[in-house]
Amino acid sequence: MALSVRLLTSVSVECRDRFAALAAARGVSVSHLLARLVHRAVAELHTSEPPGIALPGRVGSAPARKYTVRLWGAEVARLERRAKLRQATPSGYIAHFLRAHLRAEPPMPYAEFETLKRVVNELAGIRGALNELITKPPARTLIEQGLRENIFRLLPALKGIRTQVQDTLVANSKSWAAPDA
Repeated sequence: MALSVRLLTSVSVECRDRFAALAAARGVSVSHLLARLVHRAVAELHTSEPPGIALPGRVGSAPARKYTVRLWGAEVARLERRAKLRQATPSGYIAHFLRAHLRAEPPMPYAEFETLKRVVNELAGIRGALNELITKPPARTLIEQGLRENIFRLLPALKGIRTQVQDTLVANSKSWAAPDA
């Protein structure tokens, strides 16, 4: 894997918020969209290289191919509805769907990723609250023994669910960082 470095920039709060909204509409993170723009700018520079600027690794590479897909009537309406449900543009939704079909482990749209991150945190909070409820006095004395035992058996299951969702999110983050994401 090639070495990655971070680029830093400063923009106004309004510009950052609008860029974040654009990234969300496309179903990607802000950093992923910014990386796409940097790659596109570098590719454009390569096609119109000013004298004295050489880009390594681009000699003889072919430009990316573009494809056109035509949809009519009800198909367009379904596409627009599904894209809207995922808070994406129709073209962004199609691109995501195609990547999902071409890969074994496709990344999920950024809005869904953020929702699952909140779920992981909420599961941890619920588990902690239940644990405190059955172990700490005075709440412990208010709960009957049978219910306390059921809650005690539930705690490992909550931890397991949280761990599985968290592992999915980690794997998904790595898939966004893949070279062909």
